[in-house]
Formats: sequence, structure tokens, C-alpha cells
Amino acid sequence: MRMCTRNNRILILALITAAVMMLTGCTTFDNFERTFLDRDQSSDNVIYIGVYEPQSGSMSAVGQEEIKGIELAHSIYGNVKGARVELVEVDTQTETGSSKAAIQNMIKMKPSVIIGSAGEASSMIASPYIRKAEIPTITPSATNPLITQDNPYYFRACITPYQNGSGLAEYAYNELKSRHIAVVTLENDSTQDSLRDGFRSRIRSLSGNTTSIVMDQKIPVEQTGMKKLVTEIKESGADVVFMPVGLEKADLIFSQAEKQGLTGVTFLGSQSWDTDNLLALQKKYPDIHMAFASDRVTYEDKNTTDTVTAETQRFLIEYANEYGSKETPSTNAVLGYDAYLLAINAINNAKSLKTTDIRDALAATNNLRCATGVFTFDDNGNPVRTVNIATVKDGSIVSAYVTESSSKAESVKKIEK
Repeated sequence: MRMCTRNNRILILALITAAVMMLTGCTTFDNFERTFLDRDQSSDNVIYIGVYEPQSGSMSAVGQEEIKGIELAHSIYGNVKGARVELVEVDTQTETGSSKAAIQNMIKMKPSVIIGSAGEASSMIASPYIRKAEIPTITPSATNPLITQDNPYYFRACITPYQNGSGLAEYAYNELKSRHIAVVTLENDSTQDSLRDGFRSRIRSLSGNTTSIVMDQKIPVEQTGMKKLVTEIKESGADVVFMPVGLEKADLIFSQAEKQGLTGVTFLGSQSWDTDNLLALQKKYPDIHMAFASDRVTYEDKNTTDTVTAETQRFLIEYANEYGSKETPSTNAVLGYDAYLLAINAINNAKSLKTTDIRDALAATNNLRCATGVFTFDDNGNPVRTVNIATVKDGSIVSAYVTESSSKAESVKKIEK
């Protein structure tokens, strides 16, 4: 009878092992075994932080960059409250079904905090499970306001599209001194709407009763002919065009702008412009001025932004030591790093190791100096931060401006349509 019972226990363990490996990938079981099966033996000396990121699929490159930042921060800050911190990972695989299985298995591991995920969809999928489990979670880069709104356990390290729009408006009005601004966004796109509303709201607050927006137009996503649009921009007298569209569509607009001699205008884009493809466009259209919102802390010329802190310098030194001085840290890597710092700070300041107390400490974060800047959270778990604006100079992306004041994300219900 004892042998039969022992065999049944082995069979059950084998079935659990197989199920976990099928759901979350081969790298997950070691973490699962260490945390879920052996938890009673180690919980007094180890604090677990979950990493819910895409390690495969279409978002894997972004996920791997965030993991680089998380692991770098962990190598520096590997202890808190006298306990060793250990990372446990699951792979969302950038798929709906896999993301659901991954967050469910992550919650079974009972981490103190979860970091993730890259990708709006995976974070949206995780949100209700995180709230129900009451585990504080920080997404490094997912910007959809619905991820954190009305979920007291979800926070973000990055700033939102609304804040980016607000920062670009300040740059246009205060730095470029523009009083004739055109706004061009895509139809039926919630992110574009958020960027547009942040921009318009900030321009109104800066200009008072003066109308500085001389053109405001939405274009279809499928539109490729830009001749009429550029003609209208030219006729409006705009010297700044806020158009947070993708670079493929921007290429079409720049081509027409060059043909029509619209080269004295500055075009403002979103963080999606922060790629080497922008450098190729700048080389293709050398007389077109471009600028965009950026979460970078350093650039190809090795200059840092005005948001630099002591932690920024430490990040850059440790990153160079780990990955080589020739590699420029990506935005996602530094956001992953900051997400870990926010988690560790909350654990350290919490009155106990209960996840509800850690969540309260995270929400109370105030003026915490991280690598991308100084963090304080609003009521919806969004950072209240300054915005950095970058541009292209001498073939490199460089910092051009940091907003004078911190900007707040806007609630979806408050966004002006």
C-alpha cells in the first residue's frame, strides 16, 4: 500500500511537471520547481520576483531587452530586507493563449512582485488575474492606459502616449517658439487619440486664448497619397507638424514635403520613431527636421539627457561592464532596469512582505531616483515624469529638450475626443 501511494505521488508530480512545461516552455519548469514545489523550504530566506515577458514570438526582441535590464538590476541589487532575491520567469510567447497560461502559472509561483509584460495584449490579458491575486505588477513598456486604470495592482515604468503628446507640445511651443502648428493623426486609433489629446491639451494650457493649432486633421490608416495633405499643411502656414504616425507613413509625407519645398518645418513624432530607421530617413531627407519623444538615457554620441541621476550613471557603467562599452543601451533595457528598482524599493519600504503591503508601498513611491528619471506614481499607477525629446544631429540621435515640468497621464474617461 505504501509503495502504491508513493507511485501515485510520483505520477501526480510527473503530470504537474508535464503540464507546466507544455504551457510555459522548457525554461519555466526549473523556476516553477524551485518556487512552487520547494517553496516551504526556502521562503524564509528568498524573495521571489516574477518576470512575465515574451521570450519567443514576434515580441521576443523587446522582451529580451527588458529581461537584460531586469537581470542587470538584479545582479546589482540582489538582496533586500536581509533576504536573497530570486527571479522566476515565464514566457508569454507573444500569444493570447500562452500569455494567459503564463500569468496563471506565474501567480501559482506566488512571487512578491511581477515585472511584465512587453506588448499591450499580454499585459491586458494579465491585468484581471493580477488584480484577483493581489500581486503588484510593473510593466516596463506597455503604454495602453487601460492596463493600469481601475487596477490598483498594475503599475508602469514608461510614460503614456498622453504624456508624450504633452511633452512634444511643450517642446513645440516653448523651445521651437511655434505659434502655427498642424496636427495630423490616424483615424480609429486609440493610441493616436491619446497622443493627440495630450498635445492639444498642453498647447491650450500654454497658449491661453490664442489659437496656435492652425490645422487638425485625421487621415485613414490606409491612405498612401500625401500630396493633398502636404499642400494643406503648406497652405495653413504651419512651421511645426505634430504627426505621431509610423515611419512608413512619415516617409510618404516627407517625400511630398521635399517636393513641395516644405523644408523649414519641424515634424514631431512618437517614441516609435526611436529606431535606426529614422536615421535612414534623415539621410534620405537631409533638409527635413525631425524630433520625437524618447525614454532613452544615453545616445550614440554617449551624451546623457538632462534627466540623468546617480542611478543613470550606475546603470551605464554596469551595462558597459556587462555588455561592452560599444553597445548603446536600448530604451527597453533601461525600463526593465527601472521596473526592478521600483519593485525592490517597494519591498524594502513595505511594512511586511504581504503583497498587499508591497502594493501600498509601490503606490506611495515618491521622488525615487531611477535610471530614466525621478518616479512618483499617480492614482492609476502611471509615473508622473518629465518628458525627453530627441532629434537627429550629425547622423546620430541626440537629446534635444527635457520638459520643464512633470506631466501626468490622463484617465481614459477624461480624454477629450
